[in-house]
Amino acid sequence: MTAERTFDPRPTLKRTRKGPQTRQQILDASLRLFSERGFARTTVRDIAREAGITDAAIYYHFESKRELLDALVEKRGFVNSLQELQRVSVDIPLTDTLRWMVRGAINIMDENRDFLRLIIMEGLGGDEAAIEQYQRLANLWESGLTSVLDRYVAKGELPADDVQAIARQVIYTILMAFQDTLLGRHAPTTTAPAERRDALAAFVSQALDRLTRGLLTV
Repeated sequence: MTAERTFDPRPTLKRTRKGPQTRQQILDASLRLFSERGFARTTVRDIAREAGITDAAIYYHFESKRELLDALVEKRGFVNSLQELQRVSVDIPLTDTLRWMVRGAINIMDENRDFLRLIIMEGLGGDEAAIEQYQRLANLWESGLTSVLDRYVAKGELPADDVQAIARQVIYTILMAFQDTLLGRHAPTTTAPAERRDALAAFVSQALDRLTRGLLTV
């Protein structure tokens, strides 16, 4: 007679805790709570309760809230998009390249409005984790854009001026216009996303056309 097998739930629990579905639950719950309460005012226990899991399950996937914020940034695609700037072709005129980059930047920023609002507002409030993420993304953006502009300098299509300063001017123009829409200026909060993005891209492109015309006539 064979011995009766006893059901052991532990392997199933472990698979669930380790699975991508649980990780996604944690990320979704974190984003909701960070957006509602702020990063500093949300605890790991709050996230666990919102996700319907234990604190231990969160620590299985993430060492800290800061690591959770890192994962949210990665998942949103910001880092990959900014790193892709290093490989942008410079075979077309500079103004066309800038228009293309403006559209791409506005699309990904507008798709992640709530998350970026969280980073900006928490950073302005002095939260170190939010400031770290903002600086990380801004530095990647500046580095990638400077790399693109340097290649236009090498082609003789842009003066060998302070290229990094030019990159910052481009970024500030895009970022300030986007922040204006977060606060309801120039694009009411009821504006449809596609319409808002088109208006934003048109405004920023016009501003950058003026900037590049001034540079190219120096």
